[in-house]
Amino acid sequence: MICPGSFFGTSIVERMIPIQRAFNAVKNRKHEYLNRMTMGVLAVEDGSVDVENLEEDGLSPGKVLIVRQGGRMPQMLEIGSVPVELIREEERLLDEFTRISGVSDLMKYSQVPSTNASGKAISLLMEQDESRLKTTATEIRSAIKEVAKQILRLYKQFAVHARMKRVAGANGEVELKYFDKNDISSDDVVYDVSGDVLESAASRKNMVIELLNLGLLSDEDGKISPSNKSKVLEMLGFGNWESARELDELNKNRAKEENALVATQEIAPEEVDDDGIHIAEHSKALLGKEFEYSPEAKQRLIAHVRLHKRRQALLKGIEQGA
Repeated sequence: MICPGSFFGTSIVERMIPIQRAFNAVKNRKHEYLNRMTMGVLAVEDGSVDVENLEEDGLSPGKVLIVRQGGRMPQMLEIGSVPVELIREEERLLDEFTRISGVSDLMKYSQVPSTNASGKAISLLMEQDESRLKTTATEIRSAIKEVAKQILRLYKQFAVHARMKRVAGANGEVELKYFDKNDISSDDVVYDVSGDVLESAASRKNMVIELLNLGLLSDEDGKISPSNKSKVLEMLGFGNWESARELDELNKNRAKEENALVATQEIAPEEVDDDGIHIAEHSKALLGKEFEYSPEAKQRLIAHVRLHKRRQALLKGIEQGA
């Protein structure tokens, strides 16, 4: 929250501190009242009993209480129950604490409040909780990006000699690469993960199944391409299930390696290459911004794609003729 006349804004924690103190005071008064109810308050006549002994030992079980002859018998005062005002104040402070903190019962206890039992109300509560968490997650991501930019600038300034770094590719494979300050051309940092922090694996699987049922992942003929099949299996958690898509993954990895090698040399299609997968991966490299090809390298990759298309058409003609 923006605080006038202050460089730093007021955080939610600062707003909740007075409420927490008031809540603690109410709880202390309530506990004192409960202690008074359980321990009791004994009323005695002056001089009728030994007050010092009574204060030290109390009314322990089996205690013999000596009362002065003619004196009034000690008696317990009526305390009554806990005042309703204390209970109401405690509930009010809890509600105010929940409103300011922005945490609902659905997030705290993973249960639906009794007052909101409809499906639409539950979905609205979930959206509110997600929107609150997204704000915090966005701030954390922004801080991480700034730190990463500073790290790149330091590398560009001080990485005079070649350094080795682990680099994770798009398919999750980790590679070791050497670089120096001349290889760092920019300090732009981009997140390569989903921005939805609350998107669970189950929700992603349900979304993929809905897309399959709607036919949005199929081509013009109503069939799913091998690359889409591999991606669907990966998102459903069966990326390497009994090596069902292992050959497709190898072809994709091989095509991505060729995308990097074509910058310095010419590459010919291999006999075992899957032309469809290679054409798709090479087209992504040409149309995307991952690789900054020189005009010569771009022409080499275009010629390589033509060879794949020519061989694909030749094989298709042979199959139709057979």
